Amino acid sequence: MNVELILATRMLKRSFPIYTLVPLLFLIKSTESMITSLVSGLIVASGFYLGAFLMSFAANISLNFYYFSALFGYVARLIYIFGFLLLFRNLYPIDEMAMSLTVPIVFLSMLFLEMAMVIKRKDTDLDWANDNSS
Repeated sequence: MNVELILATRMLKRSFPIYTLVPLLFLIKSTESMITSLVSGLIVASGFYLGAFLMSFAANISLNFYYFSALFGYVARLIYIFGFLLLFRNLYPIDEMAMSLTVPIVFLSMLFLEMAMVIKRKDTDLDWANDNSS
């Protein structure tokens, strides 16, 4: 069982209102702002899923590689997110205010929502200790 991928999929489903509502709020300003916010939010969400994929892949190899991936995976995700944001900025005339507000709102909202789910113990059906597939 790829626990990290299941958790990341659940997180993306729980966070769906966040990265869809924020672009709708920017639609009040302009269509360009909405598109910028939508793409920025999707880049951040895909960065979270990439991190889960890396952790799941590393866990299948070894526990030491899992720890290494946890330590340096965060930096890799940040490089991924900012790299794609810079690429998007060069390819599309963005609204800089929409991007600069969307990225931290979506990033922090996803983190705090997942923290609340951990505190409420919403994912107790997933157990790493009982996983005998590796």
